[in-house]
Formats: sequence, structure tokens, C-alpha cells
Amino acid sequence: MKRFFVLAFLILSLGVAAAAQLVPPFEHGPYSGAPSANAVTISWLLPSLMPATLSYAPAAAYGSTGEMLATVPVPARADAVPRTTEVRLDGLELGTEYVYQVVVQSGSETVTSPVGRFRTAPSPGEPVRFAVLSDTQWQWEGPNRLAWVGDAIAADADAGPGLDFILHGGDLVESPSSYYWTHWFASFETMLLRAPFIPVLGNHERNTGRYYEYFAHPPGGGRDDERWWSLHWGDVVVVGLDTNASSPPEMRAQQAWLEQELSGAEVHKFVIFHHPVFSSDAYHGSGYSYDVIYHPIFVEHGVDIVFNGHAHNYERLVRDGVTYLVVGGGGATPRALADTRAEGSIVAIPDHNFYVTVETHPDRIDVRVVSVDRVEGDTATPTPGETLDAFSLPSGAPPAARPREPFPRPPTGLCLRRSPPWPRSACG
Repeated sequence: MKRFFVLAFLILSLGVAAAAQLVPPFEHGPYSGAPSANAVTISWLLPSLMPATLSYAPAAAYGSTGEMLATVPVPARADAVPRTTEVRLDGLELGTEYVYQVVVQSGSETVTSPVGRFRTAPSPGEPVRFAVLSDTQWQWEGPNRLAWVGDAIAADADAGPGLDFILHGGDLVESPSSYYWTHWFASFETMLLRAPFIPVLGNHERNTGRYYEYFAHPPGGGRDDERWWSLHWGDVVVVGLDTNASSPPEMRAQQAWLEQELSGAEVHKFVIFHHPVFSSDAYHGSGYSYDVIYHPIFVEHGVDIVFNGHAHNYERLVRDGVTYLVVGGGGATPRALADTRAEGSIVAIPDHNFYVTVETHPDRIDVRVVSVDRVEGDTATPTPGETLDAFSLPSGAPPAARPREPFPRPPTGLCLRRSPPWPRSACG
């Protein structure tokens, strides 16, 4: 009888082990980030250190042959920190779409990831198309609206000309614990396979180490040279900032970074950070002093659009020739707008989860805000393909030639004290 129980235990144990080997080993990913003219970073997270092979090929070649043309062996690391594996693919062709796939050896089982794709930077003059979302966070009941938004962006990429990259305006998760990150990655698994993903920090990330481990950013500054960053992409430059950085040295460093990165020859200039410069949100409003700290720089350097989150609604405002979009509708619970709209507000819409697509051409920028669902009380109703807002901005002229209202700048750079004519001035 004792031998029977031992044998039964061994059979059960072997069955559990075999079942465990059949479970896909990926906790997160794979997904891409930190794109450039000839390189990209592919990342993934496994439950334990396992060897893998990263394969990739130009999408056109893969489409005709079904084969990956290049492989990169990725041995299991001896050091378990950080847990995320990052592989930098260099020497890629300019302006080319690629596909990639990760194969992991898990015991006796080989597990293959879905196929992802990315693009390298186009030549100047070529169209650029990207998506923007913010404030995915967490909803506490009902269907997974994060997955609705992510799947809608993925479907948009599949139906149209694709996406060069995806920007996130912060507050990715409600709290930076592994519990919330697991939910986040599961919700956006399909979207993350469609294009390189580039976020900025929100207040809910708390500047945690997991954020820096999970995401590869373009070159930047601050912590790990990733707290703020810039992406130069054909005719486009995007600068990402961290508005949680509150010390004068950090803000001065970001001001200097802005001045430097916006001074190039790119025709189209975008900036993204979490807290809104201007907003009609009933809870947060404007009131963060960024109208003094950053807005004059945007005006001087001809920034086309600034993307902000934090406020869980949509709003388009124009101040001194700069268009501001509040895009905090990535899945978190929508919030109300104030009874009185902020100066320069053109469109303000509550109660929706949504994303934004931007397409640049030599002579214009086309923007579309796409609703994914409408939230009324505890009920979310899908709104596939509904347009909340759409507009175009003319472009093509150098910043100095664009019509802008004159805007005075504080004579000493970053200012934080009140002293006329700088209402929240910044000196020292």
C-alpha cells in the first residue's frame, strides 16, 4: 500500500511538471522599444532564467518566404537582476519594417512567441504615423477597458498603414506592484506587438525601478538616462519629460534638454509629459506652473502639439499657437469637466476611453481622437470607430516663420517664486 501511494505521488508530480512545461514561459512580452534609424530594443520577461533565440527579418522578405533571416542566441543570464531580458538589434536598414519572434527552450518544450513588428526611422519627407494614450491605470469593476483600448490600437495598426511607435503619457498602472504590472502587460499584449512602445512617467509609477527595467527609451537624461528622453524620427522630434521631478536642478536640466532637442531641423515637433499645462478638468485643472516653466520654450521653438494626461478626459486647447491635447482616456475611470472651460479650450469631452492617432506629412499634421467606449456610471458601452475629434495643423514652415503670438520668457530661466511679470517665477 505504501509503495502504491509513493508511485501515485510520483505520477502526479510528473504530470504537474509536464503541465508546467507546457505553459508559455513569457510573463511579459516580447515587445519593442527605443527605436532609432537603424536599431531597436526587444524585451521580454520570463518566470526564470532560460535561454532563448531572437529571430527577425524584413517584413517583406518574411511575407514572401515565411522565414526569419537572422537569429540572435540569447543565453540564460547568471545574474537574475534585472529579470527583464533586453536585446539591442543594430545595423538595421533605414525606413524598413521588420518582424521578430522569440523562441524559448523551457525544459523539453520549445515555446514560440507571437510575431511582432517594428519600423526603423524613415527619411525626412516621409509620412510618420503614431498613436498616443495615457492613464491606463486600473478600473475596479466591469470589463477590461484597458484591453479594449489596446486591442483597438492594434486593430487600427492592422487596418491602416501601421504605426511607427506608440506613446504613453504616464500613469500606466494604479500602483507599481507586480500585481498591477501583470494585469497591464496582459491587457496590452496585442498592442505591444504592433510597434515600439515609449512611455513617460506618471505620478502613479512613483519613479519605481520596475518602470526603468520594463521599458527601453530613446537617449535621454536623469535616472538611467531615461527619466526624460527625445526621439528624432524623420521629420519628427518627440521630447518626453517627467513632470514629477520637482527639484529646481531637475527642472532646469529638463528645460535645457528641451532647448537642445527642439532646436533641430525637424519640421514637426511634439512634447509629451503627464501633468496638464492647461486643462478644464474638474479635479485637477491646470495649476502646475508648467505654463511658466515650459510653455515659453514650446512657443519659442514652434512646438506643434503637447500631449498630457492626468486628467481623465479629452480636451484640445490652443495657447500662443501651441496645441495642447489632454489624452487621459486610456482605460482609467473617466472624470468630469469643470463648469467653466480653461482659456483656449476648443473641444472638451468627458466620459470616454479613447486613443489618438497622429499622421505627419510635409505640409500638415492630421490628428484623430478615437473613442473606444463610453462610460456612464458603472456601465461601459463599446463605441468602435467613433471619432471624438479630428483636425489638421499646417506645417512645413520653419519655426521662425510660423505665426505665433509673442510670449515673454522669464529672464533667468526656471522660476518658482511669485514676482511680476512672471506669475509663478522660477529663479534660482
